[in-house]
Amino acid sequence: KPPNFPAMKPAKLLPILLWLSQVPLPSNHLANDFVEVCSGEGLLTRALWSQGFHGKGFDVVYSKNHDLMRTVGFVSVLAAVRNTKKGGLLFVAPPCGTWVFMSRSSTGRTWLDPTGYPTRCVTMANLFCMRLLYILWYAVQRGIHICIEQPMTSVLFAWKPMRQFLMYIRARRVTFPMGAYGALTLKQTTLWGTLPNLCSLYRPVSAKLFMEALARTKAGGLVRKSVDKNGKKRVTGIKKKLAASAAYPRDFGLAIGDLIPQRGTRPGDFELDCNYPSATDDLGALDDLLKGSSRAWWRKL
Repeated sequence: KPPNFPAMKPAKLLPILLWLSQVPLPSNHLANDFVEVCSGEGLLTRALWSQGFHGKGFDVVYSKNHDLMRTVGFVSVLAAVRNTKKGGLLFVAPPCGTWVFMSRSSTGRTWLDPTGYPTRCVTMANLFCMRLLYILWYAVQRGIHICIEQPMTSVLFAWKPMRQFLMYIRARRVTFPMGAYGALTLKQTTLWGTLPNLCSLYRPVSAKLFMEALARTKAGGLVRKSVDKNGKKRVTGIKKKLAASAAYPRDFGLAIGDLIPQRGTRPGDFELDCNYPSATDDLGALDDLLKGSSRAWWRKL
């Protein structure tokens, strides 16, 4: 059963997307082998560059114009995906701050109800991931492999729109300790995606490596433990230190590069395989643009 995505507003995105979809690419323009969204320090992007891949990384730390919550950011990422060759890779790592177990007391997210409380930060995180889903769906329709990274305790993959999407594309899953690739902490990580041999990324951790990573985790002081006035134990993550521990080790980037089927040099036929909808249809036009108007799969949740 195809996933049901709610209509995405505002309608001001539609004329830009319709224009973008019909702009021909220069014949001498290099196609992207990969696109990384929410790339942080860009270590994965640099590792893929060192292997000879051509691609781009997007993150708000580089520019505010990379923010998916802004029209220019959404269109910029969509344009980069459009310029990615068939068989390339779209790697995304949505901010996990509101999805992981450490924030469940303030966000209300659980495995049974991952939508969470209707607070501003939770609502914005949901909207961000919904916009990201449109880009992921667009990539899948163009024959581009996708890979979504989250900590093992994240409930993002239990969120209904994400769960429907992953089930429909028959995505694979692998969970492994990032410490096995040389990360500062063990950091149990889960990847969902369509890359061939994705499960080969699993690496066991020796007892020695486990103890070393555990010692670094304790010394790093990533969390703050306390007891509230009701006597309940609280665990709060320290934002800056958690962000620093999220950087990918170089070996992980090289392992991802080994899974990308082939390198491309020139873009092929990048025209959208769908009929262009009317820009005045503010409810269904974007869905039709990204999923193909001939399929008409949109229905409001």
